[in-house]
Amino acid sequence: MEGSSTPYVDTPYGLLTEGGRWYHVTESDVEEYAGAVLNHVPLAQLLRWADTWVDSARTVTVWALPLMIWGLPVGWAVGGALTLFVAWALLSPSLPSLLAVRAVSALDHVLAQALYYVVAMSAVAAAEMYAALGAGLLGFVLLRWGVLEWAAGYVVRPLRRALYPLPVADQVLRGLIVRVALKHRLSLPQVDDITKDILDNLHDRQGTDPDDA
Repeated sequence: MEGSSTPYVDTPYGLLTEGGRWYHVTESDVEEYAGAVLNHVPLAQLLRWADTWVDSARTVTVWALPLMIWGLPVGWAVGGALTLFVAWALLSPSLPSLLAVRAVSALDHVLAQALYYVVAMSAVAAAEMYAALGAGLLGFVLLRWGVLEWAAGYVVRPLRRALYPLPVADQVLRGLIVRVALKHRLSLPQVDDITKDILDNLHDRQGTDPDDA
């Protein structure tokens, strides 16, 4: 999305990014309530960061799994990776740090992850840790293909609904807007109104497509 001329589409029901993720707030809403923030960080960049942070549980677990496999028994490593994934997916929407978002963005490159696994799994194979090797390769595939995210979603999604007043993508975007405002000491007296507009747009869109969360 970094080099795209159309990183998102503005619709009456919200913003749709190239990754297929909905944000239930329109461009004009963001400009009205957080225009000062957009003077420092464009909306396209905020959406790129938000998309990256929503998927950050996958990225963090991809990088942590080889370390766990190397230092722990295979069963403990797999259990630890699953626990990390679920815990990060649940807690990260409340903690969209700008520094952390930039770090995760750097770690989210497929080529960097592939090279990391080539080196890490080569070391595991050289140590004749074949069970760990299989777990590492399978874990990488399940994480990169989104299988673990899909399976864990049956647990994560209901818990997220209980924890946060907004859909997770909207929660993250709002958090990033607040973080940028704090960094640049900007006053956003109407920022709470974004929450109301997000919920209104969400309900309107669900009314047109009840199968779409």
